[in-house]
Amino acid sequence: MSFWEELGPEEYWVMINTIEEAYLNGVISDFLGHSERCGTVWIPGTDEEAIKELIPRFRRVVRDLIDRDLVEIREPCNAIFDDAPELGDIEIDDVLADPGTWLKAPGSVNRMVMLMPTERADRLISR
Repeated sequence: MSFWEELGPEEYWVMINTIEEAYLNGVISDFLGHSERCGTVWIPGTDEEAIKELIPRFRRVVRDLIDRDLVEIREPCNAIFDDAPELGDIEIDDVLADPGTWLKAPGSVNRMVMLMPTERADRLISR
């Protein structure tokens, strides 16, 4: 069984976003999205209430992937992952608990928390 086949649907979308070195505030909308034009264009979901309902589930998934040494998160102020300090366990939990980490809502405080694969994830993906 391949690395990708072992992942649940939520884990799959987090890992896709991780490989893309994307932001957590787009993960759930990608998960809720759909394809158009024979699957060539991906349209993210925009239902803010649906996103809010999924935050607890995705918070647990991301924390689990971090604990399994597959994902790392940081909050750079300049969009450069390596320029941001590593987060400790308490900081990770605080970041994941903040709804602003998960939402791209106009008029609210949106955190720009980036996902990055770990070396372990890179090895498992490239098998």
